[in-house]
Amino acid sequence: MSNQERFKYLLEVYKENIISVEEHDELFDLISSYGYEKQLGEAVEQDLMFGSDTDMADLPPHIAHEIIRNIYTAEKNTIKVLPSIRRIATIYRWVAAASVIVIVAILSFFYSSSKQNPSAQFAAIIPAYTIETKNTGKEQEVVVLSDGSKVTLAPNSSIHYSRIFSGDSRDIYLEGEAFFQVTKNPMKPFFVYYHNIVTKVLGTSFRVNINAKTGKVEVAVKTGKVQVFENEKMLDFSHKFDKAITIVTPNQKAVYNEQVHVFENGIVEKPEKLLPNDTAVAVKSKFVFDQENLSKVLQQIQTNYGIDIVVENSNLYNCVFTGDVSNLDLFSVLKTICIATNSSFEIDGTKILIKGKGCN
Repeated sequence: MSNQERFKYLLEVYKENIISVEEHDELFDLISSYGYEKQLGEAVEQDLMFGSDTDMADLPPHIAHEIIRNIYTAEKNTIKVLPSIRRIATIYRWVAAASVIVIVAILSFFYSSSKQNPSAQFAAIIPAYTIETKNTGKEQEVVVLSDGSKVTLAPNSSIHYSRIFSGDSRDIYLEGEAFFQVTKNPMKPFFVYYHNIVTKVLGTSFRVNINAKTGKVEVAVKTGKVQVFENEKMLDFSHKFDKAITIVTPNQKAVYNEQVHVFENGIVEKPEKLLPNDTAVAVKSKFVFDQENLSKVLQQIQTNYGIDIVVENSNLYNCVFTGDVSNLDLFSVLKTICIATNSSFEIDGTKILIKGKGCN
């Protein structure tokens, strides 16, 4: 397969949303090399021609965002180019001679013609009285709010908030990525507005960001419990469904699917042991087992992490496990136990499923 054929294949699987992580990285490495402008331009032109009568271009909206990041990495002066694109008389003339920057501008123009720019729409709902703090550095920056809550801002991220929370709620408007450690105050709920979603908490720690691979918004909880729901002010008037809402607990994440207006709950990539306040059961920090029945082993793990663990076959409870796995992360612990009991595990939503024949 030639390089051009490989690029065409990678672009197709990306558009179909079936691209693997390795293929995803390979595709954007090729795009950032600036050797495939013509082929990418032809693909975009075809999408524009055949997608012009639809509500949305065939290419997913977040492809433009990711290409833009590659452009900025290459220190291209995108700002000077974009204004001229908005004055074009015919979109196809630009596609014919497109560079990567022009392609991104065309995608953004085409997408915004069917839907208001989300960033501009979000900016419109931020109250005028708020102040803004933006992290312009290369390292994370901690912002302490008037109530003692802490916000760890990722680079190029910003928050809008009141200098003093004098109302009935504590409202934060986030652009980018941040980790929140919220001071408890049941009488004054804490709300984080992030484009299409709102996260409501009383006192907890959690992260809000956009997954770079999927382009979807994620809310991951470390401690406490949060309620996540759609931001009514950002919903399209054609939205005829009930407002999506979900509850997220420690070591879980809610992924927002904007296309179908639902939250998909799952397990975070790196689960951590619960703090005492997050469980009503006393937990043992050490995972040291000596011929322990598997049912007790799994119960202790479940209690420590707050993640439901179920077995496919009840005969698995007849197995025993011996070993010290105290210093391993959750998934390494499960792998070790599964090897010893000739079983396997998989993640099923917010649960972990243990599969195997079990023991006699």
